[in-house]
Amino acid sequence: MNLTKPPLENNVSIDINSVEGELTLQSSQSPFTLSLRIANVNSEKEFDSFIKNCERLVRSSLEYKEWISYIIEVLGERECSLTHELISECNIEIHHHPINLYTICGSIVVDQINKGQKFCTFDIATLVIELHFNNKVGFIPLLSDLHHKYHSGFLDLPIELVKGDYKYLLESLPIDDNERPRIYSLCNIHLDDCKVGWIKDKYPGIEEPLKI
Repeated sequence: MNLTKPPLENNVSIDINSVEGELTLQSSQSPFTLSLRIANVNSEKEFDSFIKNCERLVRSSLEYKEWISYIIEVLGERECSLTHELISECNIEIHHHPINLYTICGSIVVDQINKGQKFCTFDIATLVIELHFNNKVGFIPLLSDLHHKYHSGFLDLPIELVKGDYKYLLESLPIDDNERPRIYSLCNIHLDDCKVGWIKDKYPGIEEPLKI
């Protein structure tokens, strides 16, 4: 059997704009070109979809996984900040707080637009990862069930437990005005406001005598 590649119907070439250095796709059979980068987002729906793609790319990247490993292995954040249970005993997850990853990605996009910088999904993901590596995001190591409990709306987290320079984001990025009140409210939750009863080896009832 003689296997041959079918001929290409369209002669597609990659052209780099020599004036702006902009990478584009161009076909010899069409006057239209496709730019790798964009300068703006056309609608709220498109903005939301773009941000979620950036967030997904960050979470799935090797660099993000290495950042988490660095937090655990080098910085020694090996326990839940609430219960103090160790990662060797249970599953510990890194929770972004008080500014979530979606908001961070969105703020980076708006910042690029405001600066007149063209961008693609990978550019935004790179900038977000760089913030993580520069310790400019807030985070709390949490037991996986407590992490889920927080996102379900049944847990408060005191701001004193936050690691990382989250204030940098508030001062340096154009965070949406509608989002800031929620973030400020999270910043105003303190240890005295939270009643955490589930501490390792001190669960409610553990020291009570057994009744037979």
